Amino acid sequence: MKRLSFLAIIIAGSLLPATAAAEKAAESGTAKPPATAPAENKPAKTTTEAASAADAKSPVEKPNTTYMFVGARFRYVIVPKFYVNLFADGGTTVGVPAFGPEFTLRSNRFEYVLSIMYASYAMDPTPFKSKTDTPEAWELVDSTMKSLYLMSDFTWSSPIDPQWAIIYGAGFGLGIVFGELHRVQAYPPQGADVNDPYSYQPCVGPNLPRGDFCDTSNNHYPGYSEPSWANGGSKPMVFPWLSLQTGVRFKPTHDVMARLDIGWNIFNGPFFGIAGNYGL
Repeated sequence: MKRLSFLAIIIAGSLLPATAAAEKAAESGTAKPPATAPAENKPAKTTTEAASAADAKSPVEKPNTTYMFVGARFRYVIVPKFYVNLFADGGTTVGVPAFGPEFTLRSNRFEYVLSIMYASYAMDPTPFKSKTDTPEAWELVDSTMKSLYLMSDFTWSSPIDPQWAIIYGAGFGLGIVFGELHRVQAYPPQGADVNDPYSYQPCVGPNLPRGDFCDTSNNHYPGYSEPSWANGGSKPMVFPWLSLQTGVRFKPTHDVMARLDIGWNIFNGPFFGIAGNYGL
């Protein structure tokens, strides 16, 4: 028993200096922390950073904040025959493709869209005459006219959800006209119905091939191009644009926006359109 007690005293004595030294080091702040495995240097995203990243992609638009977009549009205008028949006999329904760039400013569900739009008013030879003229006055008219519009659209939107909205408003613009408008006197071929101007053929020249239809009252024969208003002719120099319109706006993310437009241009007729934009 005495040997065991003596051995325990020796062991305890050998441990005491180390324990005392450790306590002293801890009190002085010089103790070394236990070695651990090195951690990977990958800082985790904070909740605030994650929320900011999600907000940057969100289609939700904040009140009193201006959003800008740049993109392109395409519209297809239908000039109906009954529009022509308000002023003349004959004519046909004409399709007018139009396209160009656009720039959008948007704030508080209101959009202002500035655009430049090229439109083609090309038309194949089509019979026309004044409502008061006799059948001998029928002419075949064809067009290579184009117009370059400077336009502004003003639209409001009613949201369906954060991505979809119904839009409605008006468009205003003025187009500069260029290209040619050709007119040539016409006659009914032998055996054709005089009351069917769509079967008429262009005259070759004065009194050819029929003097009663191909007369000398004017020089509207092959090669004739109608002068503009400025030169006393009937070819327009400008085309106005005034429309009421509605449609659907789609904004899947913060940076992407698209529209589907439908409306009625007071001076041309109905139109359908699409547009795609990217946020600035």
